[in-house]
Amino acid sequence: LAMDDGNKNALDTDAFAAITEAFDGAGDARAIVLTGRDDIFSAGLNVKFLASAGRDGVSDLLVAFGRTLMRVWLEPRPTVAACAGHALAAGTMLAMACDHAVAASGPHWWGLTETQINFEMPVFGLALARHNVRADRVDDLILPGARIPAEQAVEVGYADELVAQHDVLARAQSKAAELAALPAGAYAGTKRRLRGEVAEAVLLGLEDDIEALLASFPGDGDARG
Repeated sequence: LAMDDGNKNALDTDAFAAITEAFDGAGDARAIVLTGRDDIFSAGLNVKFLASAGRDGVSDLLVAFGRTLMRVWLEPRPTVAACAGHALAAGTMLAMACDHAVAASGPHWWGLTETQINFEMPVFGLALARHNVRADRVDDLILPGARIPAEQAVEVGYADELVAQHDVLARAQSKAAELAALPAGAYAGTKRRLRGEVAEAVLLGLEDDIEALLASFPGDGDARG
């Protein structure tokens, strides 16, 4: 499944609907590889949309984002993110929602940068960070909203392995095939046991969390992530 908006793969409600539809429509596929463009996985949420959406629009976008991330995170089949370029903010979250993320070596940036842009981390971002990021690095990465190179992204847990940029897709496909060879029922059931309770709590409190987050935000139209 390829994301390509011809630019930075900025994520908005249309993108989330397309991702959900693609996952739901994957049919008999035994695994799913989610890719971006050759130079970028995703630079985050669509800032132009957010600047004109107003508080209700931003709320709808963030709720849709949280639901999409949990849909990807709970996908019963193996999922692999092929990240041939930058994966920032929402892009990092989407990569972490997959079971395995392959990052490209080189000058590519990762990070949950919400604090840098004066935005609190939503509950779904915190859930993914706590699940993926090394426990001894969560605070020093998430609190300042640090942006880090791909090599460090693998070290801290944003991504799982680093390969040359031209090898990213092939390696992601190979990893997907490796995971797909495992017993499907046990894989899906174990994933649900690992993540289900947290995901259900995120979804149950999602709208209230976004309402509280936006109530503390300094103004409409500046939200980014």
